Amino acid sequence: MPKYKMIALTRPVAGKEDEYHDWYQNVHLPEICAMPGVLGAQRYKLAVPLQNFDERPFLAIYDIETDNIMEMLGGFQTNPTTPSDASDNAGAYTVIFEEFGPRVNAK
Repeated sequence: MPKYKMIALTRPVAGKEDEYHDWYQNVHLPEICAMPGVLGAQRYKLAVPLQNFDERPFLAIYDIETDNIMEMLGGFQTNPTTPSDASDNAGAYTVIFEEFGPRVNAK
């Protein structure tokens, strides 16, 4: 079964940081992870910008396994997630990558 990573770069609306973090961790992630094909997710915060600073300091990586990524994405239309006015949705950036090539591990 094909494996994917959905990557979301986001930021909170100024002054609503606590509300944003609570919503993202306790509402948004569980709703996305309840969708068929989504195995799990984890959030990260920017630690060290190495190239071209990005103003979206928060990253979520979702692990997805599905035979039909477009059908899986259709679930967002039929089962919309709970919105939050604490999230700067206009500034968000989300992409999906399909696993390509074998994993290389440290020796």
